[in-house]
Amino acid sequence: MRQPSESSVNATIWDSTTFYRTPNLKNNPLKRPRSCQNKECQKVDRISNLPDPIIQHILSFLPADDAIKTCILSKRWDTIWTLVPNLIFRRECSCSQEAENFAVFVDKALMHYRSPKVKKFLVEFEFTECFKAQVDSWVDFAVRLKVEELCLEFHREIADDPDYYYLPNFLYNNIPAEKLSLRFCALSPNKLKQVSWMSLKVLSISYSWLSNEMIKNICLGCSLLEYLKLNQCCGFDQINTNFSSSLKDLVVDGSWGPEDKFGDFVITIKGPNLLSLTLAGYMHRANYMLLDVSSLVEANIGYRMKSCSHGCRSNWYSAHRSVLHDLLEKLQHVEKLTIGTWCLQILSISEVKGLSSPTSACKYLTLNKKINKWDLPGIASLLQSSPNLQKLTINLMPSNNFEFELDRSFYKYYSFDGEEYWSLYNQRIFKCLVLHLKSVEIFGFDTSCSSLKLVVDQWVQFLLKNAKVLENMIIHAQRDDVNRTWMSVEAQELMELLELTQAFLSYPRASPNAKVMLESCFK
Repeated sequence: MRQPSESSVNATIWDSTTFYRTPNLKNNPLKRPRSCQNKECQKVDRISNLPDPIIQHILSFLPADDAIKTCILSKRWDTIWTLVPNLIFRRECSCSQEAENFAVFVDKALMHYRSPKVKKFLVEFEFTECFKAQVDSWVDFAVRLKVEELCLEFHREIADDPDYYYLPNFLYNNIPAEKLSLRFCALSPNKLKQVSWMSLKVLSISYSWLSNEMIKNICLGCSLLEYLKLNQCCGFDQINTNFSSSLKDLVVDGSWGPEDKFGDFVITIKGPNLLSLTLAGYMHRANYMLLDVSSLVEANIGYRMKSCSHGCRSNWYSAHRSVLHDLLEKLQHVEKLTIGTWCLQILSISEVKGLSSPTSACKYLTLNKKINKWDLPGIASLLQSSPNLQKLTINLMPSNNFEFELDRSFYKYYSFDGEEYWSLYNQRIFKCLVLHLKSVEIFGFDTSCSSLKLVVDQWVQFLLKNAKVLENMIIHAQRDDVNRTWMSVEAQELMELLELTQAFLSYPRASPNAKVMLESCFK
């Protein structure tokens, strides 16, 4: 057996009889540590005393190369890794030599694997056509071991790189997997006509070309499919889930239309059986239209759309307000609604211009936005349009906080005092505050940001003063550095937290049962 060089991705020594372990431990960079001479010390080796199945379960959470390295610990650990239920092979380096070494490493690992079944099999590296045969053999290996979750998540250094991984023909047959994740993989339109994924319940496809017919055939060939995610895919303008009565959860995370249809390209979604719908990511040259989503219980509108030049912002806003207004009308019946950054900005512009939002039956509302004063009108609009609201959640540190820039003339013409904004609404009746709102939870409250602290402070005062049936208000405070411990928190910061807590507790409350809690994430 040819030995890899010392620069091999496993960074260990191989020989003809062992894998990741050699008899010559003196030259092994991962040589077994000297055993402890202290008898008391030897007694506390609780990990080695665990049964093999528990150790294998623990190792299954590690990447395969880390799990394999444990074989140098003792003779007992020699083969424990070969029975771990999960095989995770991940390599982020784009170097061609590293990729070749990685492929050799995967081949070797699968040769020594002894479990009759694999629960999860994941491969992630920069795929090129030269690895096609090897990857096919890895996939065949996983299928033969009745894999439950198969993840082929390739990445590319160059976006226009033509090297997609074409799924092997046998993978379109009745594979045992219940979960399948594909990234930068090419699916055959002809093969999908006979696809038979009868056990599949969760399917995620990223960075692939899919036609309307291909999506239809996927739905027809997956009789148990419950969750479908399309991430940055293109080639389709319709998602019709009528062909899959089992599909309950649809996620569309970004998409784009052809360049010659800018502004006119619409992706229609028809899903009378869907219970949950998420529209996220960046919509490039495309809009959404919902035709039938009558069964929806939960909806997340967190997508953003292409910005415009300074000369056409008025038309741009009007067009996107119309899209959002139509979406909210179709989602009037949902109980759980999540609004993202871009959508909240559009709602704020509409509110200051005197345009109301469609009435909603929403009971649980989540806002994913780092709030500033220009978001307050959008929040007011949502409160007004959600008379049945019972719980309000605000995430002030969302993973996607892309904002579009408002025109300077807008700032000038519609300027208002953020500090006094809610005082203007003291005479305005929000039905949800009077009858239903019982819980408010705020995450990611950065107490080091003075502008955010001011906005939250005014918001808390307003809610406590007007929410007549409020029971709980929980505010999760944190600083930018979430890994700091109490030992590193300065006295000044602790004093600020104490003062903030005292201020929140001192505000008048309309509800006699309202409890206010300020929690810090310091460890």
